[in-house]
Amino acid sequence: MKFRCHCLDDRKITGSLHSTNLVLPEGGVKVIQGTPKTYALKAESGGTMTSYFCGDCGSTLYRKSSGIPGVTIMKVGCIDDLNALEKFKPDTELYVKHRVAWLPEIAGAAQLQGMM
Repeated sequence: MKFRCHCLDDRKITGSLHSTNLVLPEGGVKVIQGTPKTYALKAESGGTMTSYFCGDCGSTLYRKSSGIPGVTIMKVGCIDDLNALEKFKPDTELYVKHRVAWLPEIAGAAQLQGMM
């Protein structure tokens, strides 16, 4: 699954209006250098969301949610291969109730009011 999230938490961690994410099976992300630091909080859904981020630059690499066990939610902005990013057009938008009015929906993407 590829999704764009408009939740208030993602706005804060990205410094933007949304985040673009790729859902992978747990173990599907490999950190090739360093050990990510973590920060956990109560998500809007009520579960626990843990962010894994670079201890040097602070960029969020991926997240894990207690509400959707067994998967890793990768932030596609941290992928170095720009050509690969073309493959990650979101097929779903989450928390569209928080999307700003002037940002259009992604044509053809499922529009969900909250979490999956």
